[in-house]
Amino acid sequence: MSVFFGELSYSGDLLPRMDNLSLMSRAIAHWGPDSQGCWAEGRLMLGARDRQRSAHRRHPALPLIAPDLILVGHVRLDDREQLCRTLGVPDNLADSEIFAWAWRRWGSDCAERVLGDWVCAVWDRQARGLWIGRDAAGNTGLYYWHDSRRLIFATALKALLAHPAVPRHPDAYAIARQLTRVMDPGEDAATVYQDIRRLPGGHALRCDGRGVQAYRWWQPEQLPALTWTREADYFDAFRDVYAAAVRDRLRRDEGPVALMLSAGLDSSSVAALAAPLLATAGGPLLAYVAVPRFQPLGAPAGWVGDEGPVARAVAEHIGNIVCHRVASDDMGIARSIERMLEIHDLPGHAVGNQFWIQDILQRCRTAGVHVVLTGQGGNGTVSWTGTGNLRQELAALGAQAALLDLLRGGRGQFSALIKSQALKPLLAPLYRQVRRRRREQRPTWEYAAIHPALVAESDLAARLRAAGDDPAGPGWSSHDPHVARFRLGQLGSAALGALWMDAGAAYGLEVRDPTRDRRVIEFCWRVPHRIFWAHGIQRGLIRKGMADVLPASLLTARVKGRQSADIGYRVLADREAITDALDRVERHALANAWLDVPKMRAVLVALGTSVTPHTSLQAVATLLRGLGVGLFLTRF
Repeated sequence: MSVFFGELSYSGDLLPRMDNLSLMSRAIAHWGPDSQGCWAEGRLMLGARDRQRSAHRRHPALPLIAPDLILVGHVRLDDREQLCRTLGVPDNLADSEIFAWAWRRWGSDCAERVLGDWVCAVWDRQARGLWIGRDAAGNTGLYYWHDSRRLIFATALKALLAHPAVPRHPDAYAIARQLTRVMDPGEDAATVYQDIRRLPGGHALRCDGRGVQAYRWWQPEQLPALTWTREADYFDAFRDVYAAAVRDRLRRDEGPVALMLSAGLDSSSVAALAAPLLATAGGPLLAYVAVPRFQPLGAPAGWVGDEGPVARAVAEHIGNIVCHRVASDDMGIARSIERMLEIHDLPGHAVGNQFWIQDILQRCRTAGVHVVLTGQGGNGTVSWTGTGNLRQELAALGAQAALLDLLRGGRGQFSALIKSQALKPLLAPLYRQVRRRRREQRPTWEYAAIHPALVAESDLAARLRAAGDDPAGPGWSSHDPHVARFRLGQLGSAALGALWMDAGAAYGLEVRDPTRDRRVIEFCWRVPHRIFWAHGIQRGLIRKGMADVLPASLLTARVKGRQSADIGYRVLADREAITDALDRVERHALANAWLDVPKMRAVLVALGTSVTPHTSLQAVATLLRGLGVGLFLTRF
């Protein structure tokens, strides 16, 4: 795993200083303890650190210095052999060296031709220009800040914040969205720091003497739709693409491989494809399953509160999997939030899952694991429900053919489909209008720990309306194109990949997600909506595509697993530390002004009275998310 950072001046009277580069390097020493290097020439300085995952593979020193270019990057390439043949280079080169040859052949267009998880900065010595690019949707990240005189960048936010020129001011609108968990497509690159940006997946920066230009190189929505006659062809092709995504994330010389396994289709399908491949190499897949420590009373009706039994049954069905139950008995909630801020220097939405995520990553490190697989992005790709509705199906197939197609799914599936894909899209606009006229619909942020003063200061309601999200309604329809972009791996990719990259690095691991593979996402963009709910079968692509490798009980299940279903009791067990943290937030001027601390305390009181699905949800959405933001704000 490599991390890099640098500074480019485009003002002749301001040159980068080596002591600033050293500060950035020291801030992220844990990322790359095995080697470090730097390069400077005039107005550009580049630094890199590296952690070697294998003693059997070449690890060239970074920065990679050549007569025509300087390269720093975190690069894991897929389909190496084919790429090396195309480039005419030996296949024993390191991934970063292959990327350099791809740049020599195609320049910045190489981004469209290489596959894998990568983020790179390339200095073209002849053109005197810097290019910084990121993969389509992998677990990578790039943070940057610039003004009229210089650009400062790093793959780790901690390194960027260590530079004395980078300002550290919280952004009111970003903090408001963090608390309310609302989506603004125009702010995908924003962070909770003013003027500090993330580079979204499929984007790049061009940097020269005139400044910085961000542009998007990946546009999967422009790919032609697949129009195959045989329905089975979609499921066969899906399996091939998905299997390649899993296979390319496994390398024989990287030691034991672990998986975050749940009772869901996504991580289970990763397990079904990875375990047989690892068996040929003589090692099992180590599966870690988060299970409750207390009664899982936070799971609503129809949800599974303990995913352990289902996950174990999946592991036994697949074979070559060693399953570990992780109850996280010694992980305090307050301490896990503090640890989250230590790792990311950012608050997070999934604060209620931090304790078991951190516990699993630590267990992987103790077990000598270097690579951890997840199915984090599956809901938006392999197990997506689709955005189509019956109107599209009728238009595509004709009324009679569409009706016959739907009836194949059986009476129950047909009924469910009519409700979700016909009645709901039809009635949702009417429902919004009625609720608005009666003034019964409350703003979406009323459940959050946000103070009314921050709602006003950030102009939250007006900005959300401008973004297309009605704060007085139920939010975007599931058929909205914004939601399609979010669910299929574009919106949100700036944060998700960077956060997993950070989390892995904190424990000396590399977290990889085949469900967010570029090939998988592009395939899902091209698949007709009707395939995702094949004959009324919800998540039809994965249920049919993985039908012969996953147990029938999982493929036909209509319930979902609820992670951290015992969160209410965990909060009560850590009540003293959480109360102390709330006291700290209340004493801090900015945190107390932007957060509704009394509302957060009221949630704690309600939990003490009764732990239910409702109070458990309040604990996550109001108390813990608010506490994460509050403790973050106490840093200012």
